[in-house]
Amino acid sequence: MENCGLPFTRESDTIAPHRFMKYSTLLFLSFICLTGCSLDERLDKLTSRLEAQYAQTRQWEHLPKRTISWQQAIAMMKRQNAELTKQRSVINKAKREELSVYTDLIPGASLYSNFEKSLSGLTNTWSTDDLSTNLNVTFNVPTLTHLPYRVYASEANSFAAQKALEGKEQELISKLYVTIRKQEINQRKKALEQQKHTPEGMAMGTRLETEGSLAEQWKTMAQLLGDYSARWQILPESVPDFRWRDYRKRLNKLSPLVVCMLAMELEQARMQQYNIALSYLPTINTNLYSPSLFSTSGGTYQGTFLSMDDTTLNLSLSYRLDTRLTHWNRYQDSKEAYRLRQKEVAAKLMDHRQKLHLLQQSMDEYYTWRRYMQKRIAHLRESRPTSAEAFLEQQNALLGMQRELLSQEEKALESEGAILLEYGFRP
Repeated sequence: MENCGLPFTRESDTIAPHRFMKYSTLLFLSFICLTGCSLDERLDKLTSRLEAQYAQTRQWEHLPKRTISWQQAIAMMKRQNAELTKQRSVINKAKREELSVYTDLIPGASLYSNFEKSLSGLTNTWSTDDLSTNLNVTFNVPTLTHLPYRVYASEANSFAAQKALEGKEQELISKLYVTIRKQEINQRKKALEQQKHTPEGMAMGTRLETEGSLAEQWKTMAQLLGDYSARWQILPESVPDFRWRDYRKRLNKLSPLVVCMLAMELEQARMQQYNIALSYLPTINTNLYSPSLFSTSGGTYQGTFLSMDDTTLNLSLSYRLDTRLTHWNRYQDSKEAYRLRQKEVAAKLMDHRQKLHLLQQSMDEYYTWRRYMQKRIAHLRESRPTSAEAFLEQQNALLGMQRELLSQEEKALESEGAILLEYGFRP
């Protein structure tokens, strides 16, 4: 009879020792080759694959240009960005840990097999009577005093991971907005520079600087979108406008996400203190043990065995006195850590208050100055020069004011990005 690849003889239902040793040796050698002998070969294959991939990798200048809208860019970033992918892995891990609190209550099954033969009988034929198999089931309830804490802590970790993902999305959307706006401003600066004469030597240096700047912009855009297959460009007209009058009203209050993250910091510190306090409670353990559901041993003891008489339920209650004050010292340390965290959160609140106040002041000053410069430019354009020299002076003055306007607009982008990081993009 052939069963599972092992050579059983039909007559005596025994195993030939030399054939059994042959198959065992082959399996062992195969395992060794898979784990050790083929390491050099596998590294050579991986090295060749990476070299071929590098040979096919093109420089930024040779990649195709692809234009997408703002919404397409946001969708691509959420789907492919490496930092968001890593944070989603943290969320999935937290959810699995949250589920494991309940899966630990599921009975566990274990299968044991044993081969027993005297040394003098190893030269003889082997039979299935020399093999024994047991299938057992154990049921264990974790410490009852810690079970509610495990449920609460796992849910809190999942919630914190989800909020961290939302914060990372706001951060990357802010970076994407600033990157697109900087590209737009650079294009307008380039158009202004083309209106004046530039010596050839300076033009060469400017061109090299522009190429390096463009490569850095393409790299930044590819990192944000999580796709290096093209030189991505986002339509500037598809980007929602940053309406300062709408955000200005929100600076009096903290962002709901920021408040939630600060609250989670305090709660995590409190949970550490609570976890140590649980050590002062008695330990209650529960486990249910059954005999082998199925067992076979040499034909003399086999079959299914399960009865209420042989199934045992163990309940244990233990309490350890903290005579060495180990738990007491840890508890005092956690209390001090919680008080320190409260002070840190209070300091963060003060920092946010000052930061938002400075952002509001900076943006108010910028928009006031911007309106003034736009009025000056409009007034200068309406004036009629009386000579060629006056016309050239007018054009140079207009060009200088426009350059200054673009420079200040680029500086204001940092403040806009900080506000978007704090409150998120609300078009």
